Amino acid sequence: MQRPRHIFRYPGTVVVAVLCFCATIVQCRGAAKSLYLNIIWHQHQPLYVNPETDQLSGPWVRTHATKDYYDMAAILKKYPDVHCTFNLTSSLLLQLREYYLARLGPYVDTKKNTVDIRAFGRKWKGKTDPWIDLALKPTGTFTREDKDLLYRNAWNAFGISDVQIRRFPEYKALRDRLRETEHPGDDLYSEQEMREIKFWFYLAHFDPDFLWGPVPLEDGSVCDLSDEVSFAADSTFHLKKNITENDCVRMVAEAYKVMANVIPVHRLLAFSPETGEGQIEIITTPYCHPILPLVYDTDLARVCQPNDSLPPRFSYPSDADAQVAKGVAMYREVFGRAPQGMWPGEGAVAQPVLGIFGKNGIVWTASDVKVLAHSDPPGMPNTTPYRFPDGEGGWMTLVFRDTELSDRIGFTYKEFDAETAAEDFIQRILLLVPGPGDPDRLLTVILDGENAWEEYKKDIDGKGFLNALYRKLSALQAEGRVVTTTTSEYIHGNPRRGVAPHPIASLPPMKTLWPGSWINANFDTWIGEQEENTAWEYLLQARQDLDRSGVARPAPAAASPAAGTTAWFAYRTWEEVYAAEGSDWFWWYGDDQTAPGGDKPFDDAFLAHVRNIYTFARRAGGLMPRREFKPIIDDHVTSGGGQGTMAQSRLPLSVVFTCDARGEKVPKGIFIAGDLPQLGAWRPNVVAMRDDGQDGDDKAGDGIWSFRVEVPAGTTIHYKYTNSGLPGQWTPGEEFPIRNRTIATAEGQPTPLIIHDTFGR
Repeated sequence: MQRPRHIFRYPGTVVVAVLCFCATIVQCRGAAKSLYLNIIWHQHQPLYVNPETDQLSGPWVRTHATKDYYDMAAILKKYPDVHCTFNLTSSLLLQLREYYLARLGPYVDTKKNTVDIRAFGRKWKGKTDPWIDLALKPTGTFTREDKDLLYRNAWNAFGISDVQIRRFPEYKALRDRLRETEHPGDDLYSEQEMREIKFWFYLAHFDPDFLWGPVPLEDGSVCDLSDEVSFAADSTFHLKKNITENDCVRMVAEAYKVMANVIPVHRLLAFSPETGEGQIEIITTPYCHPILPLVYDTDLARVCQPNDSLPPRFSYPSDADAQVAKGVAMYREVFGRAPQGMWPGEGAVAQPVLGIFGKNGIVWTASDVKVLAHSDPPGMPNTTPYRFPDGEGGWMTLVFRDTELSDRIGFTYKEFDAETAAEDFIQRILLLVPGPGDPDRLLTVILDGENAWEEYKKDIDGKGFLNALYRKLSALQAEGRVVTTTTSEYIHGNPRRGVAPHPIASLPPMKTLWPGSWINANFDTWIGEQEENTAWEYLLQARQDLDRSGVARPAPAAASPAAGTTAWFAYRTWEEVYAAEGSDWFWWYGDDQTAPGGDKPFDDAFLAHVRNIYTFARRAGGLMPRREFKPIIDDHVTSGGGQGTMAQSRLPLSVVFTCDARGEKVPKGIFIAGDLPQLGAWRPNVVAMRDDGQDGDDKAGDGIWSFRVEVPAGTTIHYKYTNSGLPGQWTPGEEFPIRNRTIATAEGQPTPLIIHDTFGR
């Protein structure tokens, strides 16, 4: 069957082709040159460290390590002709090494798959992530706080995509019961069911290779979970046995084994520019993943966001330099050499920061084709690296990702079967194979190497797609039509693989670089909305206070001094500055992004870093004023169910929410979801409103739906409405993500306090 006709647009090139004939077209034109394909996988997690407790607030470094970070590199051992690049951020490496490997390692027996629980608890209980302690603790002794961690908090043991959890029906059944329960109390699950929940939270985040059979790891250990689950014909996994506490402890040991081999597998495959051996170029990102141009000078956003309201100017070029220098220092510590390339957080670049990269020995960096399109001269193709003046009398090399191809892997192929997705990608890149008289082409594809796979509906964790893609690329390389390479390999050349050098001096020169990121060619995801601007104002206040405090900045490569000393507190002060400058907090502020578990944990983390700039600076002898930094996302009573109930001394207040849905088709009913347990702890389509004239509803059948709740005076409530959807699904409902509806109660208000809303407005 003939496929539909497609039009592909690249800067300077328009290609019209019928996909099923494209390979023939390339062959018929007698292509004597190869297309160079530059795939860059970005691996990153925010810094989840709570500086007050020295514990990670989220488990996502661990879950992605067992599901993505090891396998994404290890899979290449099967395809030795495929070369690509992996970006490992400093914040990811820091948490992996310090909070998991160093703290768990001495207590794990990798041969018996056990943990010395008592010894580990004496030293590190409460100092890794909370779900490590939960797995090691007998389920029968769980407290209310433990149950909050297990299933009621914003981040809990059901933190998994809908696509993933459908592959584990028993796990899904446990989660679905929570979604369908209006008030998830302490007795929602039996002891055995809670034991299974904590077990599943680990196992479901292992790469499926570990579930299918034994996988030998680089340190000689083996991970094999096939005795725990069976694989059915419908591509689902099922328990083989009754889960015990020993199985849960084993999950911690197995997770440690995989985490302990993430760095070694990258070292094993690392490409050496000197010898040409190895498959992967390893790069990194400025230390805490900041939007580097905004740390340098937030007024750079005025160029690409001329109509947005911006906060007072935050301009700390010295911080931008330290973020790059510390990223290089950590990379050197882990891999024994300096990186050639550096992926800037979110592909965010600007002309003034190029000199900082060059000063710190970085040869190349990258961004998105939309940034290139706005740069000078405009309209240049993204099929070659370019050299930009770095402002220091030298040049900086940049490559620009092909947005369409990158997004096809990241978003489009989740709907495809594996073979079709890989073939679609191959046929599209074959359209760009240069002819005999054409210049060399370097096609760059950059995307997250961790998030896409959990949404692949027809392909478990993207395994089929990656294997099919690498198999097809290996065949094309044997034919000489496509050569996978890395940016450094392309620049320096590799005689072992027939890759000619492309020295920086020979690359096309550019005049100026547009300030922007790989999202919208600007910075509007991180600055310009009220919440984002408030965060920048907080950061500016803290930085100005620190400048006046007398606490000097340690050298970027300086090791941490002895804990508890004045020098250590000074070191920690500046670590908190770098952490607060990270991009991830600003990402979740504003209406443009909303986290599945709510944005509040990220607000809490940012504020903890800002406040601890003051705490540590004072203990370092600095003169810091007393400041109050209020929550940017309005503070609320609970964190997803059960924690933080208001003091009982506050007078109760009756609140009646009314939602006028007369303009809507309501086949089932209107529901309310919010941040109180009584409002479902943000589980949509669980708490039904009334239109029956009862319990606060004014008139039956009038299309104005009502719900009554009792709260202590002084409670702030965040909430939204949905319309007749399934439990746990936000649609159909009010547009999501949007700014939450918010009310604040106070003593002296009339009771009941009646809230009048209109659905969707």
